[in-house]
Amino acid sequence: MYLFIGYDANPSSLKKRFFLAACPKNEYIVVMAYKDSLFRSLFGNEKAALELYNALHGTDYSERDVQITINTLSESLFTSQKNDLSFIINGKLVVLVEHQSSINENMPFRFLYPILRIFENGIPDRKAVYRKALIKLPRPEFIVLYNGTAPFPDRETLRLSDAYEQVEKFDKINLQLEVQVYNINEGRNAETVTRCEELRGYAYFVHRVRYHEAEERKRGALPETDIRLTAVKKAIQDCKDKSLLADFWENLTPEDINMIGNEWDMTTALEVEREEGYEKGRMEERQELLELLNKGYTLEAIKEELERPVIST
Repeated sequence: MYLFIGYDANPSSLKKRFFLAACPKNEYIVVMAYKDSLFRSLFGNEKAALELYNALHGTDYSERDVQITINTLSESLFTSQKNDLSFIINGKLVVLVEHQSSINENMPFRFLYPILRIFENGIPDRKAVYRKALIKLPRPEFIVLYNGTAPFPDRETLRLSDAYEQVEKFDKINLQLEVQVYNINEGRNAETVTRCEELRGYAYFVHRVRYHEAEERKRGALPETDIRLTAVKKAIQDCKDKSLLADFWENLTPEDINMIGNEWDMTTALEVEREEGYEKGRMEERQELLELLNKGYTLEAIKEELERPVIST
């Protein structure tokens, strides 16, 4: 028997949720998940969403000109699928935005699920899809804001078709999804970043967290477990000194600040895990090559061996 109990605590801008799960052996596990990340807390309102859109497109729409409807998907009891930010402009354009701290070429595929849910949620009568009348859908736009440490160009387009298997004499693309990726690290896409107060403040905050982490490690006065939270607190003060997102920082509770630090720790842990997995895979590949060479395989034979399909039993 599985029992899930959701609980929201702290009515501030950063909320946390506790899940109580009863496992088959009646062992209870409490899992804490963050309902709103720092990114979602900053941009999850109509004013900030419109400013972000204006910054990315070089437009100057005001709240009097357009109607913004936030429709960001949240994780549910049965699925952890959610997106960072989604909003509809005048009912005609739906913009999905994701923040990424690591390069992920699968983003076009990952966007398929939320856009399908958004389309479905916009159709009150599900039977309408079986009728003759054409159902009008808002035109989708997919954006990723990247601020990881790996080198990346100012802007790049990722396409779902890049993941398709190559089929002989079949070049037609019947399903396409394009994602525009913007590098928002310090000094990158400066004109775009400075056009949106929240984006400028967020990018500067991330930059200062990394700076203070490096400085604290050089100093060596703090245990590793305290470095991240110390860096977050100093970065927040840096933002206040520059009047960046001052009102947002002033409204944070000590618990909220701890949440931000914990969120950063989780992101770093996932990045390290991915990097270690990648390196482990490369080491295993090298070992396999060495073993084949030691057995007397020629380079052509090794190539054939590596390309041989793996049959699972």
